Amino acid sequence: MQFPIFRYNSYAMGKKIIEIGKVDYPYTCAIVNNQIMGLLDEVEEVKNIEYLSVKEGEGRRTYERSIAFLATVALKKISKNSRLNIMHSIGEALYGEIENSDETLIDRLKDEFFKLIRDDKIINKYSLTKEVAIRKLEQEGRYGDIQTIEFLAKEVLSLYELDGIYLYFAGPLVPFTHMLKVVDIIRVNSGIFFLLPDKHNPMVVSRLPKYDKLLEAFNEGKRWADLLGVKTVGDLNKSIVNGKISNIIKIQEALHEKKISEIAQTVREKNALVILIAGPSSSGKTTFAKKLEIHLRVLNLKPHIISIDNYFVDREKTPLNESGNPDYDTLEAVDYKLLQIHLNNLLKGEEVETPKYNFITGKREKGKKIKIENNGPIIIEGIHALNPVLTRDVRDEVKYKIYVSALSQVNIDNINRIPTRDTRLIRRIVRDAHFRGISAQENLRRWKDVIDAEEKYVFPYQENAHIMFNSALIYELAILRNFAEVPLRAIEYKEKEYAEALRLLNFLYHILPLQQDEVPPTSILREFIGKSSFKY
Repeated sequence: MQFPIFRYNSYAMGKKIIEIGKVDYPYTCAIVNNQIMGLLDEVEEVKNIEYLSVKEGEGRRTYERSIAFLATVALKKISKNSRLNIMHSIGEALYGEIENSDETLIDRLKDEFFKLIRDDKIINKYSLTKEVAIRKLEQEGRYGDIQTIEFLAKEVLSLYELDGIYLYFAGPLVPFTHMLKVVDIIRVNSGIFFLLPDKHNPMVVSRLPKYDKLLEAFNEGKRWADLLGVKTVGDLNKSIVNGKISNIIKIQEALHEKKISEIAQTVREKNALVILIAGPSSSGKTTFAKKLEIHLRVLNLKPHIISIDNYFVDREKTPLNESGNPDYDTLEAVDYKLLQIHLNNLLKGEEVETPKYNFITGKREKGKKIKIENNGPIIIEGIHALNPVLTRDVRDEVKYKIYVSALSQVNIDNINRIPTRDTRLIRRIVRDAHFRGISAQENLRRWKDVIDAEEKYVFPYQENAHIMFNSALIYELAILRNFAEVPLRAIEYKEKEYAEALRLLNFLYHILPLQQDEVPPTSILREFIGKSSFKY
């Protein structure tokens, strides 16, 4: 499906965006003059409009927010004391839990939710002063929202309303409830899944994904958030203001170390010869591998790390994707046959000279010579590490598979989710601007290709891992904000990537900035902001 792009010289004052192109589902919002806007927003002059579909990006995020809005309204109408928490996205579904639930509540919620869709009601957007917005949210008992917006440096805020119920959202919603026609609600144990439209065919509902390992990692993150007392951005901001953030950083880093120590112990008990560490872009795989190496050495093992990134082909030989752009994330961008030879030779006890990839020149250079001792497992780290093609000559019983991802532990509030992809994108922008000579604009231009590659080459193997490690740090966005702001602001308003840069900046402005002083030199965050004690 092609996204329609319309160009105009000007329009009459006060023209609603939805009236310009007469759009409906599967389109959910638009980029107008390089700014993301809701379909009921009005504009005075329109130079160009691109309507965004539910299939991807902000079009899909708008649909997710709208589902969270409607579900919260539906729950409020049937149960004054219950509370919906939208916690994560898992595959093509949103996962949430309801506080103060009973056996019949989810069925009643489902009935009310779909009734609101059939009634085709308008979702109103009101621009209010912060004082008025806070009073409205107090009436709804939305104290978590209030804690979030009180730190925003804005005098005017937007609230969305349906049937007299007001809620805050950090982005546009669909204008009419009938536009949420492709969705299903499924109860699984104590949780609730909102199945989203299929990305390839948005007229049908997606299937419930395989999620056991991923949900286990999310639940661990939830326990960590409970322990730290930081569940929302409002909680995080409060801890920065009252000075408690110092202790939170220390405890969070200790939780990471404890988890990695437990993984190292498991590796030793299983006598694994090959440790495979995979995960999506900017998940912290490299630093995790280095930290795991330290913990394995504490157990008297002598591991060696091999980074798949060092086996990239020279940049000019990188295969092209369907769009004609270099596909750095396909397996063919890696000289995996050479890696297979090196791995097999190492397991035979032979010495191997591994390459070193220079990200500035885009060339592969000579690396170091390594030879494996009897008590030295090999750590293979990279996005393709769990792809069975890479280690097809190695017996499964000597492999230990680890999947690393930055699974957000903290959300803006209980219904405004922070997408894991946004955290990883900001990490990537910061790292590449500092260490790889790649601008934020170039990263935003490539991001869709990165996502496509992850869904093709990485995510299909995540549930094959023996264990998942959540590399997200509950405080990291407060640090990353300082490093991301200038690269994002460097993108000029006339550039196509400006709209996405502005979205990320608006999201980051919900979080108070925090200096990096207390981030330890061995933290995974140092891989992205610099001053790590590890060498990369």
